[in-house]
Amino acid sequence: MVHYSKELSLAIDLVKKASLITEWFRTKHSSSFTKSDDSPVTLADFASQIFIISEIRKYFPEDQIIAEEESGVFLNSNAEEIIKSCYNSIKIDIKENLKEILNYRGPRSIRQWTVDPIDGTKGFQKNLAYAIGIGLMIQFEPIICAIGVPNYKNTSLSIFSAEKNHGAKVSYGDQNFTKIKVSDIKDLKIIRMCYSLHYNKPWVLDFAKSLNITNFIPLDSMAKLCMVAEGSAEIYVKPMNIERSFTWDFLPGELLVKEAGGMITDIKGNPIKYLNEKCKVTAPGLIASNGTRHKDLLTALKSNEILKNS
Repeated sequence: MVHYSKELSLAIDLVKKASLITEWFRTKHSSSFTKSDDSPVTLADFASQIFIISEIRKYFPEDQIIAEEESGVFLNSNAEEIIKSCYNSIKIDIKENLKEILNYRGPRSIRQWTVDPIDGTKGFQKNLAYAIGIGLMIQFEPIICAIGVPNYKNTSLSIFSAEKNHGAKVSYGDQNFTKIKVSDIKDLKIIRMCYSLHYNKPWVLDFAKSLNITNFIPLDSMAKLCMVAEGSAEIYVKPMNIERSFTWDFLPGELLVKEAGGMITDIKGNPIKYLNEKCKVTAPGLIASNGTRHKDLLTALKSNEILKNS
C-alpha cells in the first residue's frame, strides 16, 4: 500500500508554521478588505498562502495548487512591507516576488494541493476560532490533509492530520500525534451538534430542535469537522451555496472525519465529490456525523417540512 508520508509531513509542518504567521497578524496587524464576492480577506490570508505555496512549489514543483486567494489587488507595496516584516520576525526567508507566489498554481497535474490559508476569516477577525487547511488529492480523490487550529478549545494550537486508509491523528500543543476516532454516542438528547457561527441558515437549528437536539456548539471554520473527528461533537450540519462551494473549504475536514470513522454526505445522502477547485454536491447542505445516526438524520431531513420550505 502506498504511503504519502513526505506529503503529509510537509502539510503538517506548513500548517504549524503558517499558524505563526496568522497569529502574528492577529496580535500585531489586523488589516482587512472586502473581496468582489463580499467575503472578507486579510493580510494574514495573503501572508499565510504565499508561505504555503512557496514551500509546496519548492518540494513538489510538478504538482498543481488550488488555493483560495488570488489576484493580489490589495497587495500593494505597503502591504508587502508588512508581510515581509512578519516573515522576518518569525525567521521565514522568501526572496521571490510575493504577488507572483500568491497567484502561482503550478502545472496542470493529477496531483493537486488545496490551500485554505485562513478558514473562518470572520472568526479570525473577532479573535474566535479559525483554521488553516491543506489537502492533497490525486485524480480528485482526497489523499492527505492537515488542519491547524490555533487556540483550539481556548487552549493551544492543535494540528489534525489524516491519510487515506491510514486513519486520523491529532497533536495538541506540542504533544506527539495520537490516533483519534469519532464518538459512539447515539442518543439524540445528548448528542452535541456544531453549526456555523457566521454562515448558518435558520433551517439548521429548526431541524435539530425538531429532533430534540439541544446541545449546540456555534463555531467558525473547519474546526467543527475536527470536533466531530476527535469525538467532542457528534454532528455538524452545514448549509451550502452549491455555486460557491470550493475544494479547499471541505476536502481537509471531509478526509479527517472519514478516516476517524465518521460519515459525511450532502443532505440527500450523496457523497461529496471534487473537480479541480469545485466541491460538488447535489443538495444545499452537508452533514458530518459520527455515523451512529447518520441514516436516521438523512431520513428526517428528507421528510422534514422545515427544509422543504427553506
